[in-house]
Amino acid sequence: MRTIRLYITLALSIAVGTQFFSARATAQIIKNPVAIQSNASGTEFFLAIPPSEILPYPVEGLEIYVSSQFNTDVELYDYAADKTTRFTLAANAVKTLSDKRELNWSMEVRDAETPVRKAIRLRSDKPISVNVINSKALTTDGFMAIPTMKWGTEYLAASYYDMKETKSWAGGFIIVASEPTEVAIELRGAGAAAAKTSEGMQLGTTVKVTLAKGEVYMVHGDGTTRGQFDLTGSRITANNPIGVIGFHMRTTMPNLLINGNGRNHLCEMLPPVSAWGKKYSTIELNRKRLLAGRGDIFRVVAKEANTRWTCKYYDKTSGKLLGERGGVIPTAGGFADEVQTTTSTASVEGFSTWEANKPILLMMYSASSSWDGDQILDPFMVCLSPQEQFVSSAQFQTATQQQFSAHTLNLVVYADTADPNLIENLKSLKIDGTPVWSHPDAEKPSLLFTRMPNGLYWASLRLGATATARTIQSNGRVKFGGYVYGYGPVDAYGWPISSALRDLTSIDTMPPVIKREGSCGDYTLEATELRNLPNPPRSPRRDTDQVETGIAAIDTVDGRNSFNYRLVLVTDQKFPSGPAAYKRFTYTWEVVDPKKDARVVYFVADHAGNVTIDSCIYNAESWSISPATVLFGTIRPEMTASLRVAITNTGRAVASLKNAALSVGDFFAIDSGAIRSGTEIRLAPQETWTLVIRYHGKRETTNLRTDRDYDALLITTSCGQISAVLNGVTAIPRIMVGDFDAGTRGLNEKYCGPISIENPGSDTLFVTGLKGFEGSAFSLSDTLNPTIPFTVAPGQTIQLRNICFVGSKEGAEVRDVVIVSNGAGPDSVSTWKGATNSTSVELTPESWSTCSGLELKIAGRLVVLNGALEDGSGPLTIHDLRGQVVASQDLIENGRTSLTLGPLTPGAYVVAFGSSEKRCSKSIVIAP
Repeated sequence: MRTIRLYITLALSIAVGTQFFSARATAQIIKNPVAIQSNASGTEFFLAIPPSEILPYPVEGLEIYVSSQFNTDVELYDYAADKTTRFTLAANAVKTLSDKRELNWSMEVRDAETPVRKAIRLRSDKPISVNVINSKALTTDGFMAIPTMKWGTEYLAASYYDMKETKSWAGGFIIVASEPTEVAIELRGAGAAAAKTSEGMQLGTTVKVTLAKGEVYMVHGDGTTRGQFDLTGSRITANNPIGVIGFHMRTTMPNLLINGNGRNHLCEMLPPVSAWGKKYSTIELNRKRLLAGRGDIFRVVAKEANTRWTCKYYDKTSGKLLGERGGVIPTAGGFADEVQTTTSTASVEGFSTWEANKPILLMMYSASSSWDGDQILDPFMVCLSPQEQFVSSAQFQTATQQQFSAHTLNLVVYADTADPNLIENLKSLKIDGTPVWSHPDAEKPSLLFTRMPNGLYWASLRLGATATARTIQSNGRVKFGGYVYGYGPVDAYGWPISSALRDLTSIDTMPPVIKREGSCGDYTLEATELRNLPNPPRSPRRDTDQVETGIAAIDTVDGRNSFNYRLVLVTDQKFPSGPAAYKRFTYTWEVVDPKKDARVVYFVADHAGNVTIDSCIYNAESWSISPATVLFGTIRPEMTASLRVAITNTGRAVASLKNAALSVGDFFAIDSGAIRSGTEIRLAPQETWTLVIRYHGKRETTNLRTDRDYDALLITTSCGQISAVLNGVTAIPRIMVGDFDAGTRGLNEKYCGPISIENPGSDTLFVTGLKGFEGSAFSLSDTLNPTIPFTVAPGQTIQLRNICFVGSKEGAEVRDVVIVSNGAGPDSVSTWKGATNSTSVELTPESWSTCSGLELKIAGRLVVLNGALEDGSGPLTIHDLRGQVVASQDLIENGRTSLTLGPLTPGAYVVAFGSSEKRCSKSIVIAP
C-alpha cells in the first residue's frame, strides 16, 4: 500500500527561492533549502553584453562562466545568430564560454534606442550560476546574471556619469526580454540641461517600447559631458518580468578625478525595486594607500521620495567609529554619491553600515589607481546585497582571464548573537569545506573576532589565481552577503556572490500551505499563499502587513534519502516573483516504478524564504498469484471442473484485496472466495486468500488448439491490479465404424480386408481394443495396421487393415465386434460376416504359375487374361464355390491372346483351364 506523511515547519526563514529545473521529464529534483539558497542559481538565464569602450578597440576576451553543484546539461542559444550550443557541465567545475569558441564580439550591444535581437539564453536541467565578463585592453568588468524567474516588472536604472575625455564614454542601461513584453521607460537622472541620450532623448521623456522574445533595448548618454549627465534613477516598468543591466563604457572613479589614471568598464545586472532593502554593510576593498585617497566609492539610489539615509564606518579590527555620512534624497529615483570629487580624499573605509527609512539600492565602486596609488586595482562596480537578502549558502565563480593575478572574497556575516551556540554557528560557515574562521588564506583577525558594533561579522579571503567554482555553506543559522573581485596591473572586475532577491515590499512570515489528494503514492498537491493580513492588502502597504509573496520553489531536501519519486510541475515550469508570483501552485509527486518502494522528503518555499517540509513514503505492494495460468484442460460438454487460485501478500506491509472479478464471466465463475462489494480483505505479510474457480463446458470446441475458452481473473488490490489467465476447452471424441464382409469362401480359405473407423467428434479418439470376435472364424492379422492402441484425430477416418476370415466348416458366420475407445458414439459396433462352402472344382496339384502361360488380372468385376497358351489347352472356365460354371471362354492357342470375360457378381471364384492331362486353377475374388 502507499502512504504519505506530512511534516510542516512554520515560519522557517530559510532563504531559498532559487528556481529549480522542474520540467516534466525530470526524474528527481536535487536541491536543498540549506545546501543552495542563492538566487544567483537557476535553470534559465537571459542576458546581454553591454558595450565596453568605443569601437574599434583591442579586445582581451568576452567570456561567460557557468558552474553548478551538479552534473548537468546546458544549452546556450544566440538569438542574433539563431545558433544553439550544448554542453555537459561537471559538478563544481567552471565552464568558460569564450569569444575564442562559443561567443563572438558581435554579441556586444551597440545599437541604442532600438530593439535588437541580441539576447543570449542559457538553459539547464539543474541549477547553474552564471557570470559574464567583457574585457578590452585595460578595461574590464563583469556581472552576476540573475535567473529569469527572479526578474521583476519595475526597475530603477543604476549606472554612472558620462565621461567626456579622450573619447565620449557614456553610461546607461540595457533591457532584456525573455517573452513578448511592453516596456515603459521614464528617463530620469542628472544633467538634464547639460546633455541628452545618444539618440537625442531628454530626461523627463517617457518612451514605450514593445520587445519580442530575445530582443534587447539599450539607452545611454551622448558622452558629451563629464560628471554631469547620468541616467541613474530612470524608471523602467513592464507588463512582464524583464532583466536590466546597468553599465558604463569606461570611466575613472570618481568620475571627476583629475588626471585619473585607471579608467575601466562598469556593469552590473540590477535587482528589481521589490528586492531593495534598508540595511547594507560593506568591507573596504584591499588596496594600498600610497596617496591621499582612502576607501571606496558609493552611490545610494532612493526608491521613494524623501528617503533619509545614514552611513557609519568603523575600523575593521578595533570597531572604532571612523566617520559618519548621511542625508535626504528628495525625489524618487534620486541618488547621492560618496564621493564625487576632483582630487584624492577620504571616502567611506573600513567596515561600513548603511541604513535608510525607505528601500535603497547601494552601489559600490572601486576607485581608479591614481586615487590611492595602487596600480593593481581599477574601477568596477558591485551591486551590494542588503542584509534582508543575505543567504545561508551560495555558489560563485571567479574570472578565468589570466590578467587577474589574484582574487579576493569579502563576506559580511550575520549570526544571532543571543544564540548560546553562537560560536558553533560561526564555525559552521565553510568555503569549499574549509571553515572560514580558520581558513589559511583569511585576513586576520579570525571571523570569530570581527564582530562590529551593528552585531555583524566580516571575513576577507584571498582566493589565489586559480579560477574554480566555490561553494559557501553554513548550518542555516548563519547568513551572509558578499562580493568577489579580481585584479591585475591597472585592471579589475567585481561582482556579488549571492542575493536571495526576495520581494521585500511587505512582510511574509507564513510558510506555504499544502493540500493534497490521491493515493498509492501518486499525489496531486496544491501549495497556497492566501493569508494576507489584511485581505485584500492595503495600498500603500505598512511594514506590519502580512502579504503573501507566492510560491518560489519546490524541491527535495538533500541528504534525506529521496528515491523513486518524480516531481511534475503542473501550474508552470517556473516560479516568477513579484506580481506574477503564483499564490496557488499545483504539482504532483509520482512514483517512478510502482513495483519498488519510494520516498521523498521535499520542501515548498515562498519568495520570503518561509519553508514547508513535506514527505511521501510509498511501500510497494508485492503479490503472488498461483497458478498464474489456470489450466482446466479438457472437459465434456455440460460438465464442470473446479480449481483453486491462491493470492499471497508477499510485501512487507499489510495490504488489501478490494475486488475479485472475471473479465467475461461466461464459461467461468467464482465459486467461493468472492469479495463482497464495499468490503476488502486485509492480508498480513505472507498471508494467503484462496478463490475457487468453476469451469462449465457450455460450448463444444471446433478446434482443440485454436478454439478454446478464455477469461481473466482480475484482482483489485490497494494500489493496483493482479490477474490470472483462465483456460479451458470443451470437447468430446466420437466414433463411427464400418462393417466387414468376407463373402463366401472355400474351406480354410483365408480372406483379409479393412474396416473404417471415423472420428466425427471434437476431441482425439483413442482406440484401445476390439472385442466380440473371439472364438470365431474372424481374427486380427499379425500385420494389423495400425497397431492397437492408436488415435484418430477429430474429423479423421482411418482404415484398420488386415481383419481376416478363415472358415473351417461350411456355413455363414456373423459377429458384432465392439471397437473399444473413449468415443461417445454414434456407432462403435462393426458387423463382421463371412460364409464357407465345401463344393469346389477339382484341381490339379500344379499351381497356376507352373502350368499357365497366361497373366491373370482382376479389373473391377472383370477377369482379364493375357499371354500365349500351349497347344491342346481347353476352354477357360470360371466356377463359383459350388462348382458350377458361371463363365467360359475358348482360348486361342499358339499365340498371344487377350481375353476379357463378362462381368461377374462380387464374390469368390475359381478360374481353371487346361487339357485332360494337365489342368490349372486359381482362386480369385471379385470385389464389390
